[in-house]
Amino acid sequence: MAGRFFSDAIQFGVVKANLEKNNGKIQCELCGKQIFTIGECHFDHIIPYAKGGASSLENCQILCAACNLKKSDKELQEIVLEEKARKFLSGKSLKQDAAKPVDSSSHNAEGKMTKEKFDQIVGSFIQEKGDIKQIDFSREYNHLPGISYVIKYYGTLNSLKTAFGITDISLNWNRENIAEAIKRFVSKNGHITQKDIRKENGLPSINCILNYYPEYKNFTDIKRGLCDIEAHGIWTKEESIEAGKRFVREHNGKLTQRDCNSANGLPPMAAIYRLFGDMPTYQRLIGSSVSKNVFVSVQEIEKAVETCFEGKERIVKSRDAFFQFFPYGADVIHGRYGSFDAFANQFGITVQKTKKGKYTKQEVDDLISNYVKTGKPIPQHHDLSKEGLPTANVIMRYYDHWREPFEIFQSLYKKMGG
Repeated sequence: MAGRFFSDAIQFGVVKANLEKNNGKIQCELCGKQIFTIGECHFDHIIPYAKGGASSLENCQILCAACNLKKSDKELQEIVLEEKARKFLSGKSLKQDAAKPVDSSSHNAEGKMTKEKFDQIVGSFIQEKGDIKQIDFSREYNHLPGISYVIKYYGTLNSLKTAFGITDISLNWNRENIAEAIKRFVSKNGHITQKDIRKENGLPSINCILNYYPEYKNFTDIKRGLCDIEAHGIWTKEESIEAGKRFVREHNGKLTQRDCNSANGLPPMAAIYRLFGDMPTYQRLIGSSVSKNVFVSVQEIEKAVETCFEGKERIVKSRDAFFQFFPYGADVIHGRYGSFDAFANQFGITVQKTKKGKYTKQEVDDLISNYVKTGKPIPQHHDLSKEGLPTANVIMRYYDHWREPFEIFQSLYKKMGG
């Protein structure tokens, strides 16, 4: 599945098209302002990513920083409309949202949201959390006023943050302070992973770093170039065994599959399968206690397939349904064949229901709202696919946490008496 960020190839294509369109100049697609450096350039989704817009060449445009902010403000207005739609569906009146002149110095009738009251509630939240985001205003458990009041009293969320002393450092990044921020993080924590590259850690996004450092292609290049950390290339048997023995000495003689990642200085599972065939063999070589999973040969897998289907058509409802009756787990299949699809193709297994490759926000909301209407409890994250729902990773493209839309629709239907 394509990610949120535009690839180097797409960015190159958009820049080239912009140059051709504007006679050798780079110009903002909205205001026409000339852009001279990559630092002034924002690669923007024409159809917002949060609304299902693809990270494709056709959906990418170049904006200046000012226009990018204006577009964000417009999307904020759309969120206000979404909130009003939810209120209307839940039976609430929209009269209280009608535009009225407000005297913030006076105390209105009890229950009215004056600017003073709004500032007090929001100020307490920021003091406790240290920041405030758009999504915070739609979470009932935060007990915040609706985001429409942000528009009413401050115009934009960024203006509100500025008023409360929250500086959006994302607009102030350059090559020098990006390098300083990353080195400071590594110095403090001793390491850095791709998951660490986020605003909460005082760091720019991966996309921001790659915009300012076009000579880098990925996180591995960033680690090598900015962190003074030598990212590992292709693992050899000797290096893998040495790294494994070191880890075992430091962790009471035990190494498991979950430990095998770059953050622990260990080869990934793909390298272990390539070099040693299976995890138990690697564990024995490095002196670790051996996992209960025993070595499974290709011949044993072939026999299991023949036994399970017994001459019948090799058709299964889904990947999950297959592993409910197959004697070996997904990790064994992945280790031997690289992927479940490759395994299924080799043995002529047809999967009737495969995971949808891409969902728009509307599709995610429709599936979850229909599920909630049935009255079932919120499933565990590993059961989402079994229920015909998008995976947690897909849901988190549009929400801060995968449980959030379930809680929103549960609350909505409860208020509607459903």
